[in-house]
Amino acid sequence: MQNVLLPGAVGLLAVFLWLQRKPVKPMLSSTDASAVAQLNRTQLELVIEAEQRSKTKDDDLSNWTRPVTVQETISLQQALRFGMNAGPEERLLAVRQAACWGHRSVLPLLRRALHDSDPRVVEAAALAIEPFRSSPHRKVVQVSRPPRNVSRMR
Repeated sequence: MQNVLLPGAVGLLAVFLWLQRKPVKPMLSSTDASAVAQLNRTQLELVIEAEQRSKTKDDDLSNWTRPVTVQETISLQQALRFGMNAGPEERLLAVRQAACWGHRSVLPLLRRALHDSDPRVVEAAALAIEPFRSSPHRKVVQVSRPPRNVSRMR
C-alpha cells in the first residue's frame, strides 16, 4: 500500500505545482522599434550639443595669458580659489585655468579637485596634474636592502 501512496503523492504534488506556475509572458505583438530609435536620436543630439558647448568653453581659454606680475599671480590664485568654492561650471573653469597656467602653486587646488563630485572636474584635474608626475623636483632615493637571507650568504 505504501508503494502506491508515495508515487501518487509525488504525482499530485507535481500536478499542483504545474498548475500554480506563473503564466508565460506573451511575445511582443509588434516589433516596431521606431520609438526606441527616436529616443536614441534625441539623446544623441543632447550629447552632441553638450560637447559643442564644452568646446566653446575651451575656446574661451584660448586667449588666456599667464600672469606676469606678482599682483596678477595673487589675483589669479584668489580667483581660482573663489572658483573652486562656486558651482560645478565655475570649478571646471578654475581647474582648466589652473591647467593652462601649469604652475606648481595650483597643485593643492588640483588635488582637491580630484575629490570633486562632478566627474568632468575630476577628469580635468587629473589631466592637469599629469605633467607634474615624476617631475625632476621630486627625487625619490630608494635604498636597496640586503636580501632576507644575508646571514646565510656570508
